Amino acid sequence: MGRRVAAEASSAILVVFTGGVYSEGARMVFARDVIQAVETIAPPSLAETWDNCGLQVGGPSSPTSRGLVALTPLPEVFDEAEERGADFLLFHHPLIFGGIESVDTGSYPGDLLARAIRSGLTVYAAHTSYDAAPDGVSVALAETLGLRGPLEVVAPRGELRKLVVFVPEDDVETLTDALSEAGAGEIGDYTRCTFRTPGTGTFLGGEGSDPYLGEKGRLERASEVRLETVVPAHLAGRATEAVVAAHPYEETALDVYPIEGHPKGCGYGRVGTLPEPMTSERLVDHVSERLGFPARLVADPEPGRRLERVAVLGGSGGSFLRKVAASGADAYVTGDLDYHDALLSESLGLTAIDAGHAASELPSLAPLARRLAALVDVPVEVSRVRR
Repeated sequence: MGRRVAAEASSAILVVFTGGVYSEGARMVFARDVIQAVETIAPPSLAETWDNCGLQVGGPSSPTSRGLVALTPLPEVFDEAEERGADFLLFHHPLIFGGIESVDTGSYPGDLLARAIRSGLTVYAAHTSYDAAPDGVSVALAETLGLRGPLEVVAPRGELRKLVVFVPEDDVETLTDALSEAGAGEIGDYTRCTFRTPGTGTFLGGEGSDPYLGEKGRLERASEVRLETVVPAHLAGRATEAVVAAHPYEETALDVYPIEGHPKGCGYGRVGTLPEPMTSERLVDHVSERLGFPARLVADPEPGRRLERVAVLGGSGGSFLRKVAASGADAYVTGDLDYHDALLSESLGLTAIDAGHAASELPSLAPLARRLAALVDVPVEVSRVRR
């Protein structure tokens, strides 16, 4: 059983079927619990503004007993969900993408929207939020192709925050532990990064106060430490909650403000090194074998060249060609490369391989399901549908 995400979940008792074993007395899991877990893996703040990540159909209070992870909302996936008894469908591609003026239940996507509502399903999409997440789509693709790290991000995404809190000296390490566990204090390959400045804090407790130090109604001076660290913007809320919970004061004095930079590991695409140098023809065969789908060579500026550094990006990656070339990659593996992308790749001296949109994203589903299953007390499976 994975650890539970939502502490506020109902204490109702029921029988839950988990992986072939009936478990008496399990706590009921709701859609909001699964959503919170998904958003821990794929933070919504990393999604593009034009995208439509998040809850698509259903309500947060819907009971959830089984999850199914799939790439695209298709009738075959809904058939499979009915067969397996899944009531939470997690898709990479949104079922609802643009604005909806009407729902035609006789054609896509209205037919699936109606079906989801009739069947009481919860439908959620983690699209660009999972594309840009640490250990997201492109990381899975790189690992599937056997690229060696450290994997570098092609196009960083996300924002950083500086968190500053004032705390008695004796409690500095306790708060540092809490911040670290919440994901704060990481700079490159270093963790628990903080800066500490001693000083004097003053406070005057009102009639209803209960000061940790001194007495209410009297101006107090206390030796404190200004403890500051960095935190990814999508983890700032969690870090703030951790600080407040660990801080000894009745009222916690803290500041959170934006700073320049990107969180470690957040962004589109990854660059790594092949297990051994390959020609473009051998790399196409390698990609096809590893993904189980035929890949095609769309640009080969130097036939016969031995390729070592390879950039990968799951899905449609044509718009990142210049960033890939700037990364120093010899070759680029992505999906949906067209005629003009091939011309640009040639001019940039970049070998380009179109692995197919679905083929380049499918490897990310199994890791997503495993991570989600570790965070919620319901079984999570990967769809058999491969598109």
